[in-house]
Amino acid sequence: MGKELSEMALKELWELFPIILKKHNTDYKEWYETEKQKLLSRIDRKDISRINHIGSTSVEGLIAKPTVDILLEIDNEINIE
Repeated sequence: MGKELSEMALKELWELFPIILKKHNTDYKEWYETEKQKLLSRIDRKDISRINHIGSTSVEGLIAKPTVDILLEIDNEINIE
């Protein structure tokens, strides 16, 4: 039987979950816009305080994990379900 994650050495964790950094991809902005539109189609705009592309993929020229991070702030009174 394998080890629990909490029992693994850092080297073992890196092998299981490598962090891959890539050159900036101009598609990141488009990926964000696509996901933003999906969110906006499912959440009433009046309930959204702010939505932003954040993290390293939002900075042109910066190497990054190819994962687009989105910060979505919603009104405290919204029924999240």
